[in-house]
Amino acid sequence: MIVDRMAADLGLKAGFIHSFARGASHAYKTYPIPKRGGGSREIDHPSRQLKAMQRWLLEYVLPGFPVHRAAAAYRKGRSILDNAAIHAASRFLLRMDCEKFFPSITEADFRRYISDRPSLFADWTPFDVDVVSMIVFKYSHLTIGAPTSPAISNILCFDMDSALTDLAVRYGAMYSRYADDLFFSTQRPNILRPLQIEVEKTVSQLELPAGLTINASKTRHSSKRRLRRVTGIVLGSDGDPHIGRSLKRRIRSLIHRVDSLNPRARAQLAGLLAYAIGLDSGFLNSLIMKYGYGTVAKARRAGG
Repeated sequence: MIVDRMAADLGLKAGFIHSFARGASHAYKTYPIPKRGGGSREIDHPSRQLKAMQRWLLEYVLPGFPVHRAAAAYRKGRSILDNAAIHAASRFLLRMDCEKFFPSITEADFRRYISDRPSLFADWTPFDVDVVSMIVFKYSHLTIGAPTSPAISNILCFDMDSALTDLAVRYGAMYSRYADDLFFSTQRPNILRPLQIEVEKTVSQLELPAGLTINASKTRHSSKRRLRRVTGIVLGSDGDPHIGRSLKRRIRSLIHRVDSLNPRARAQLAGLLAYAIGLDSGFLNSLIMKYGYGTVAKARRAGG
């Protein structure tokens, strides 16, 4: 029934969608983009037809599934500032990173989720499950580039977010997740290092998603004595979040390329600008001086 609804809304036949979905893993253009820390990552950009199907699912189907409150990324009304504010008043901060986050979340995880929560899929047929799986996974893995990947990752990480929230509570800490970044904070000393060991163990033993691992090389401990940073926001010793140099550099880089950004990237830039200016009103004036009022005004418009 999901596929029938998609077909009706997109003006297609269900049989065509099924036939297209069977070859959907080939309907991507793959290219590398540089990473801020060096090296590159592969982006899988779906074809126009595949993207239309994915966007339909993103608009009409995926919002119906629960997302844990600890998940701060890819959600309407939530921002990097909201995520940072959770940890701003704490003395100690732990940041951990999930390695190869999207590709580690698989079709098998999706089917396990369906099996564990049949009531959420009462109006889905086996045909729907097969077709949707082929549309949102590339060779059975989530991709960086498909518009559905962020939402699906949040949905399928519900059990992990729940387990890590409970673990943090037992240690007297706060937990949030922003995409692949896990953040824990506390007022109490000597808590986060033993918690780190428990987090690594918990993630490695997850049944859903089953393939996530912690990238130990990116684990960072910090305190009020040192710079604490959460998703580009600096947590000041005054207990308030502040915009940091790295986020300012990121915004300047995006403004410099504003005419070449796609609509999604422009919307992200507009959001980043809104939060940055809210934290540092003088930053807006510096941008206008550097790029001109017209360019900055264009960057502040989410639609380009």
